[in-house]
Amino acid sequence: MHELTNGAATGTGIVQLVPKVKKLLGLETVPSYLVDYATSVQHSLFGSYPTHKDIAPSSIFTAVFVILMFAHTYIFVKNISRGHKFWLSIGFIFHALLRWLGFAFRVRWAQDIQRLKIGIASEVFLIIPMVFLASFNLVLAQRIFTWRHPHIGSKSWFWNAMILVYVIVIGVVVMGVLGAVIPYLYFLSEKRFSMCKKAAQAAAVLCTVYSLGALLLVISAFVLPPSAAARQIWTFQPWWIESFGIFYFPPKNAARDAEETFARREPDSADAVRIIPSTTHYTNTLEKTHSVTSKSGKLGHNHSIFIICLTTLFLLVSSAFRCASTFIDDTYANESWIFRPVVMYIMFGLFEAIVSIIYLTSRVDLRFYRPDKIRKGICGSKKSEADTFQDDRSREDKPYTDILHNDHSSTE
Repeated sequence: MHELTNGAATGTGIVQLVPKVKKLLGLETVPSYLVDYATSVQHSLFGSYPTHKDIAPSSIFTAVFVILMFAHTYIFVKNISRGHKFWLSIGFIFHALLRWLGFAFRVRWAQDIQRLKIGIASEVFLIIPMVFLASFNLVLAQRIFTWRHPHIGSKSWFWNAMILVYVIVIGVVVMGVLGAVIPYLYFLSEKRFSMCKKAAQAAAVLCTVYSLGALLLVISAFVLPPSAAARQIWTFQPWWIESFGIFYFPPKNAARDAEETFARREPDSADAVRIIPSTTHYTNTLEKTHSVTSKSGKLGHNHSIFIICLTTLFLLVSSAFRCASTFIDDTYANESWIFRPVVMYIMFGLFEAIVSIIYLTSRVDLRFYRPDKIRKGICGSKKSEADTFQDDRSREDKPYTDILHNDHSSTE
């Protein structure tokens, strides 16, 4: 065996080793005793190497995430048909897709441990989705922050900082995947093997810290009090959303009609900051919330904040467990309890299914929806009733903004 691997570190290059052994022995399959030995010296894997006992739980979670994928797809298609564009739903769909593919590949791998390429694909599809969920949470937290501090959340430096975070995370994920996969693909020296382990460890630590990003952003949103600048900035929120109920969908084309109304009111309103729906305002708003308050009471965000905190907790625990496993230098023959399949099924299967269900049932597509960017050329293109009223009042030298403020105050 040592000669076949050219003195490489034990447990590396298994993808290349299997065909070499088959060719050496002149067999189509590797004898079971050699398979058992090769598996026993492999570096421990979070969730361990699957056996026939893994077929049932992996199949169950495959079905669960297929159902969740179709549920998110239904919400997205229904919203699009009504002109309600919440593009993060595509991310939820893609997450569920990767999850069920990961578990489906694991089923195939459990049927034959020598299906190494399928096993590697399963490992990759089980690692990446966790980071996606953390990113989705960070996007939701960013919208909470902008709702609370529109003067900061709308700044280019803030957006650039958030984009930089996402770019860095992409690099971290690539580093983690390469660190986990390369030892299976190539024969490595002890030094190179150690470098791959350290890369996987660093990526796991950074991903664990990243999972806390959403919670930290929400906390900072409320630690920082709204400033005078925030109260002077114009905001545009989806006032036509009347409920966050599980079976509620916005009226058809309400977003488009509201955009036209909004654009007609004030030619310079294209610069207004778009925020999520709420009847609690820290800033000026160009749209009334009378239709919301009269039909559904207050639309607050205490539950929205709780959603972010709860989902962050689930992601933090699962990230921490996987991170801890990367620092335990065990082999399959003597692996610790943290590598047991049941731990992985709880962290990557149960917890992430719960997070996805929370996204569905709490209707984050309504809670965290912000209006689309105003189309170019629409602002000030038509004269509204408010503009006519302004012309009538101009003889009295009363500013248009005062009219809007008075009109808004009368509805509160």
